[in-house]
Amino acid sequence: MFQKGNSVSSFPFEIERQARIERSLARGACVRGVMHAFAHGLRVLRLRGIPLVRDLATKWVLRRAMRELHRLDDRTLADIGLTRGEIESAVRHGLPTRKLPEHNWDSLWPQQRTA
Repeated sequence: MFQKGNSVSSFPFEIERQARIERSLARGACVRGVMHAFAHGLRVLRLRGIPLVRDLATKWVLRRAMRELHRLDDRTLADIGLTRGEIESAVRHGLPTRKLPEHNWDSLWPQQRTA
């Protein structure tokens, strides 16, 4: 029944070979889809994660500054121009600007005489 030149004998092997090719193509398509979804997820994580990390780092720095100012005694804080209740506001928003006294810079240099 199965002879060497008979095309019927190679038929099951051809089906198996075709099935392997189709399985390989399906696996490749699946892997490409997973990699595409993974890359998309990484892009989303990067776009949303970077601002989140920056925000957390900023909050960490602010908390550290507030802790350091709370460790100072009241006299040192008064020298800086702060009270304990103003520490958080000063750290988050800065100290209010104060007008510096005006100096007469001309009085520092001797007047030149004109002849």
